Amino acid sequence: MPILRLLLPLVLACVVAAACSSDSDDSAPSVAATESPSVETTQPAQTPAPEPTIAEEGPSNAQQELADAIFTAMLDDDERPAAVTEGQLRCLGDGVAGVFSADRLNELGITGARVTAAYTDRGTFALGDDYDITESEASQVVDVSIECLDWRTVIAAAITQEGIPADQANCIASELSDESIRSSVESGLISQSEDDLGIAESEALGAMQACVDIRDLLFQTFVQDGLSEGSARCVADGLPEELVEMMLEGPELDDEEAALELMGELMALQNRCLTPEEIESMGGSSSLQ
Repeated sequence: MPILRLLLPLVLACVVAAACSSDSDDSAPSVAATESPSVETTQPAQTPAPEPTIAEEGPSNAQQELADAIFTAMLDDDERPAAVTEGQLRCLGDGVAGVFSADRLNELGITGARVTAAYTDRGTFALGDDYDITESEASQVVDVSIECLDWRTVIAAAITQEGIPADQANCIASELSDESIRSSVESGLISQSEDDLGIAESEALGAMQACVDIRDLLFQTFVQDGLSEGSARCVADGLPEELVEMMLEGPELDDEEAALELMGELMALQNRCLTPEEIESMGGSSSLQ
């Protein structure tokens, strides 16, 4: 589900194609979603929803409408990880709705229909972007979300849905700090991030380094992008170590001569490992010798 998906900061996967430019930020093919085994984690204990602001009287119609809208939007999301249960989503919907009184919802203009439309349109609620909620209200929304969902399990499940093996996905999620988990929740419920879901690139890269065999991940990526297993393994194992380090650490190659030399190595690797049809399918030129 978009609100729960961790965008892995792994780029440059398409550099083996001659047409990929060394200074493009969005030329790398994305890792295609594959059917992956469920994340083998212990199902978190259900946490009761925080008491709403008018608990003695029960939720108002406006509060119940908001709670139901949040619950239904996320429950019906086709990308919802199996680790996210109906009970957790009900806890989340009730808890978020309980942060606001009926009068406050009316003052802010928050309705179930508007929240549903926002989620359908962009895959997040981002209440702080659309409504003038206070810092205290935003903090309470994040608090109840963290109480209701085990976000490391959620993130691990989302990473697995992107084709990363379950054990590596669990490892990545476990490497993320509590601060990053909270920032990730804020990016989906309060203020939508551009592309990183609130997790610092350095921390995401550190988690990748600690948990993922980069060459094996590239092999899987190339196979998903249409290369034969033999070609994919040849490319993944043959990538220059300097380029692999750039993927993991993110330094820019400022030396133009070194950049040209690296591109020459990639073109030679392409011609050695790929068939003309594969080169063409990846946007390269099969005439390179």
